[in-house]
Amino acid sequence: MNKKGWGLRAELGFLLLFLVCLLVATIGLHRLGVFGTSSTNINSGSQGSGFNYSEIENKVSEAARKYYYNNYPNGSSDTVIISTNTLKNNGYLSPFYDNLNRECRGYAKVLPTGVSVSYIRCGFYKTTGYSEDYE
Repeated sequence: MNKKGWGLRAELGFLLLFLVCLLVATIGLHRLGVFGTSSTNINSGSQGSGFNYSEIENKVSEAARKYYYNNYPNGSSDTVIISTNTLKNNGYLSPFYDNLNRECRGYAKVLPTGVSVSYIRCGFYKTTGYSEDYE
């Protein structure tokens, strides 16, 4: 008999190892939100089957404007960047979540003119121009 090939035990062992790895990968991807969707949205920003991130951006922008006018009553000649952590810690904003109940992060830029532009990151969604340096 030629003993240089794989036996049944070795093949079954590799098959079992492959299935365990596949199971672990599937669980990990599910936790990241790749598989499945949540039927309940934490924010009221849901429209149909989609999720309204622009409503979250508007809330961050409004909170940043309030913070800016309370902390810079005479304005500023520079662009002021305010993180959502700062807004939450000072009571201007509550934590906000995406449709899979994951907390979002972000910041707002308040221009010298008083105009506020917000940027958020929620799971796989990022506002165009978002930079992690400002979180």
